[in-house]
Amino acid sequence: MITQVCNLSCTGCTNYSDLEHKGYVRWDEGKQRLESWLERIEIPDFGIIGGEPLINPQWRRWLYGIRELMPDSQIRFTTNGLLLRKYPDIINEMIEVGNVVFKITAHTDDVDEFIRKTLATQTFEHIEEYGIKRWRGANNMRFQINRPERFIKTYRGTYETMRPYRSVPALAFDNCCQKTCPLLHNGRIYKCSTAGLLRETLERFNRPLVEWQDYLHDGIDTDCNDLELDMFITNFGQPAIICGQCPTSNDIESSIMHADTVLYK
Repeated sequence: MITQVCNLSCTGCTNYSDLEHKGYVRWDEGKQRLESWLERIEIPDFGIIGGEPLINPQWRRWLYGIRELMPDSQIRFTTNGLLLRKYPDIINEMIEVGNVVFKITAHTDDVDEFIRKTLATQTFEHIEEYGIKRWRGANNMRFQINRPERFIKTYRGTYETMRPYRSVPALAFDNCCQKTCPLLHNGRIYKCSTAGLLRETLERFNRPLVEWQDYLHDGIDTDCNDLELDMFITNFGQPAIICGQCPTSNDIESSIMHADTVLYK
C-alpha cells in the first residue's frame, strides 16, 4: 500500500481509506523492505494499491523498481481511475514493464471515457482467468475493470463506536473479499489490510483495545523464525482467529450499497 490517502470516501473500505490520511511510502524505503523479504521468501505476485496509488508521486519508481527487483513476478496495479487523465501513456508504460495486471476499480462513471479510449486504441484479446474477465495485451499485460456493487463493512457501528462482530472465523472468511490479499505495511506482512491497519485505526479513535484483543495481530517481520513463517504461509487462503472480527453473510447490516455511499473527498 504505497499510500493510504484516497480521493474517494467509500463506506466499508477495507483499507480504512475513507478516513483522511497524509503522506506516502517512498520507493527507497519500500525497496529496502522488499529486499529484506526477498531474502526469506519468493514473491510470485506483488500488488501496488492504496488508498489511490496514483496520489503517490513516486508510483512510477515503484512500478519500475519492483520489476527490477522481481523480473519474473506478476505486478498488479489497482487504481480507482480518477487521476488517469493526468497519465495518458500509462497503459503503454504498463506494457513496457510487462506481466502487469492493470485494474481499474470503477467506483464512479468518471472513468468510462478512459476505458473506452483504451479499448479502442490498444490491441487486446478478451480472456477469462480464474473466473475474472480481462483483456490481454502485448508483453503479457492485462487490463481489468471491476465495478463493485456492494462493500462489506468490517466492524459494527461507526469509527467512534467500532466493535468487532465476533463471528465464527470460518463463516466470516467465506464472506471475505481479501482471502488471498496479505498486506506489506511498515516492513511487516499481515493476513489482510483490515487486520494490518486495525490497531492504528482503533488508536486513532481512542477505542479500547481490550474488546479487540482476539483480533489484533502484529503480523510477521523478516526477523521471524522459520516456524512462524511456515505457519503464516500455511494459513494463506485459510481462516484464522482474527477473521472473527468481520461479519458473515448473515449480518445484513454490514452489506453496503456502494453507489449510495461513495463520496468525493
